[in-house]
Amino acid sequence: MTSQQAWCFLPITALLLSLLSVHTFAEVVKSMSDCDHFLLHQTPPHIPGILEDGKILNQNQYKPICQTYKNKRRFVTLYDVRNKIPLFSAFRFVGSIPGKRPKTFWKVEPQLESKTLQKNMVPRDKNKTYNYQAGDIDYRFNGTFDRGHIFPSSYALTTSDKLSTFTLTNIVPQAESFNKGSWNKMERCTKCVMEKYCSNSSGGTEGFVVTGAQPSLNSTLNNRVNIPSTLWSAFCCYSATAKKWIASSHWGDNVQDESKNKYLETKTLEDLHHRLKMSNSEFIVFPGTQCPLQTTVTEFYPEMINCHCPPTTSDPLFSLSGSIAYPPSHLTFIFTLFIYSYHHCLICLARQID
Repeated sequence: MTSQQAWCFLPITALLLSLLSVHTFAEVVKSMSDCDHFLLHQTPPHIPGILEDGKILNQNQYKPICQTYKNKRRFVTLYDVRNKIPLFSAFRFVGSIPGKRPKTFWKVEPQLESKTLQKNMVPRDKNKTYNYQAGDIDYRFNGTFDRGHIFPSSYALTTSDKLSTFTLTNIVPQAESFNKGSWNKMERCTKCVMEKYCSNSSGGTEGFVVTGAQPSLNSTLNNRVNIPSTLWSAFCCYSATAKKWIASSHWGDNVQDESKNKYLETKTLEDLHHRLKMSNSEFIVFPGTQCPLQTTVTEFYPEMINCHCPPTTSDPLFSLSGSIAYPPSHLTFIFTLFIYSYHHCLICLARQID
């Protein structure tokens, strides 16, 4: 090959390299430790019979995925190829950008299907059925279930981070009004708390979130994709403002909300551990950390304006369900007013008789 011919190939080579750089190489990894920087203290949850002491016990069913987009790892997922849903996604919250949900193609993880496919997070074939993950066709025409994000796009700091969440390995079938109602309000409230109170030693926003799905026993979408019975979420961070570690958890049954006024009750991490406990082995979402087990962040809710946090005792006219709930001071006033009105009616009646 002449030097002139070699120079002719250089632009083509550069073009191929640039095209390859749009996506990264395979990120279905062997261990959670390959992508542990999204986990508090680099420690994954302890899930009995599935993920214990950082080790995946059944690697044929559960696959750790370093969710990568445009050559950058964005979050980590433990994916259940049998049920075709993520068991959980974990990420480091460092703030978010405003804006509407981006319009994008849903992506798949081809390495779950074949070791010969090396690029991950590619646009899905909307009419293709996959062996080890959900496809776009599984979610179409059902009319009941949304593609429910596990790592929500609203928690992302950049547009690329947002786009990275639109992978079908980060999605579960979620009851529509639950997804758009009480679950959405929980996500917005939690984000407000983290933005205001979670801060690292450098003064930047930093919180760690783990969100997951509990598979149902026999409920499926399109006879292929497990419809989880419960969705759950927990966060923990150090708060320089409060000068302590703070944490809370939430969960909800994956059914349609019975009311537009429904809120998910804020629970402790210990409550979540008991809720997801299996047999005699304890579920632990943030093992080996200083995350408080018996307190929540409800004390901050009165300060969370326009954040859709659940009403608290400082909101005297509303209960958690949204119905009127008068506190003792209001009851005293109402009782006094009733006695006065009753007494006044007796006087009027006596005068009419006279």
